[in-house]
Amino acid sequence: MPDLSRSEFLKITGVGIAGAVLPGASFADFGQVAAPTEVTEEQIKVALKLANLSFADEEVKEMVGSVKGFGAMWPTLREVSKDAGFMGMNYRVVPDTIGPRQSSKRTMMLTPPQVQRPESDEDLAFMSVMELSALLRSKKVTSVELTTIYLNRLKKYGPKLRCVVNLCEERALKQAALADEKLQGRIHTVGLLCGIPFGVKDLFDAKGYPTTWGIRTRKDHIAEEDSDVVRLLERAGAVLVAKLSLGALAMGDVWFEGRTESPWDARIGSSGSSAGSGSAVAAGLVPFAIGTETNGSLVSPAHNCRVTTLRPTFGSVSRDKAMALCWSLDKVGPLCRTAEDCALIFSVIASNTGRDPGQIERNFEYSKVELSTLKWGYLVFKEEDVKSRIDDASRPWLKVLREMGIEPEPVYLPECPEGMDAILYAECAAAFESFTRSADIQDLEGYSSWPETFRSGRLIPAVEYIQADRYRVILAKIYGDIIGKFDVLLADDRLYPRIYGLNVTGIPQMLIPAGVDDRGRARSFSMVSPILQESKMLSAAHQLQEKMGFHKLRPDMKIWE
Repeated sequence: MPDLSRSEFLKITGVGIAGAVLPGASFADFGQVAAPTEVTEEQIKVALKLANLSFADEEVKEMVGSVKGFGAMWPTLREVSKDAGFMGMNYRVVPDTIGPRQSSKRTMMLTPPQVQRPESDEDLAFMSVMELSALLRSKKVTSVELTTIYLNRLKKYGPKLRCVVNLCEERALKQAALADEKLQGRIHTVGLLCGIPFGVKDLFDAKGYPTTWGIRTRKDHIAEEDSDVVRLLERAGAVLVAKLSLGALAMGDVWFEGRTESPWDARIGSSGSSAGSGSAVAAGLVPFAIGTETNGSLVSPAHNCRVTTLRPTFGSVSRDKAMALCWSLDKVGPLCRTAEDCALIFSVIASNTGRDPGQIERNFEYSKVELSTLKWGYLVFKEEDVKSRIDDASRPWLKVLREMGIEPEPVYLPECPEGMDAILYAECAAAFESFTRSADIQDLEGYSSWPETFRSGRLIPAVEYIQADRYRVILAKIYGDIIGKFDVLLADDRLYPRIYGLNVTGIPQMLIPAGVDDRGRARSFSMVSPILQESKMLSAAHQLQEKMGFHKLRPDMKIWE
């Protein structure tokens, strides 16, 4: 039998071997069943070879009838399921690791700092959310004034950084005026986000504005409702000013207008896929933004753009009215200047709305913790390294801890098996199944590798997808047992190559900027905590940031004028 490429196989076969159904099952009740296609033993052998399987000739011969019947069923199933908003089965963090059922209690033990309004609007634009909140509450700036400053910066720098898809100017100014009315009243009844402008990754719906998903064919797709994230933030008084870029269909930093740039370095992109969110925060175009992560899409742009981000425990934030890439991996998180800002934003968006079946009920109680009382670990990538002292020459965060008398214990996490990628590829292929069969996908061919991925994902056997999903629960237990011995784990950079294993098991992670290395490249470190235990991690991150000061650095925006 000749070797065939995947594309050649797709041309000669009209069927997949992607799963079994009960004998005699029929979709006739849903409409006309397609006529069976011809299936040969040779075609089945090719399909088996692509799946790294081999059956005897007699066994293959017995499969012909069933596979032929499967092929007739799929077209109708595609049509009846293509508009499904969520996955049928929703992965949740392992039940026996989260303890008793969580309530929805969320508290923030925070006091806005005492700050003065800076002389320039430029300096004002780079202040943290907590600092801006203090200025608003002390009436040293109004929300309309602040919103206008950010809108002007979005207009000035957004096109050059290619980080803005659409401004929400009319809506923003109305929301800001409403916030000012509230701020004129009893301040203690107004939340800390009242009057603070923000942006969202352009896969979240905002009523009356396009949600493009980063692709040209959706430029005129006007949202009819607000996503839960937008609704929750505006309910807290925050002001939506812009829909920010994402790599096409949430991969990379290239969308239909080109590559989103990191404001720090014109030679590199923002990275993705929360590209515009990272770039806009770093450039002082918004004080905070919302992004998403499936496999690095928050921490990677945070690294390139040198901002702080939190990828929370899977299921913490509603994804209602947001583009789905991979139902059992997609997570929503903030990109900010400081860890404390991330904590504040998270406390607002981690509200169970009942609209996302994958969302969980949980607590979040944030307050300052004493770093010396925490159990610290440091992730290493070779088992033998757990017996070696970790060098702090190029790790200022570790040096700071050691100066405080804290010595993190080296920790090793086993690798995530390659086959676990089946979860991501199969789910994204299903999420964009009807899009893949449409003419719209042709527009992506020049600037995205998604078309090939979506098509190839159809050849992942359902049995292997289910096996990967089963092992995910085992891996979550393995990781949970190791990470659960600590309050906080530190790690270098974005935590590649373990990042997919942490994502697929729903474990939270932070990325904190730490200046540049000796070659002038962005430097950062990660923090990981047990699931649902982000509060200690956030407090520890904020205190480390305050001691190091890297979060106060900002790019030279003159290069973008």
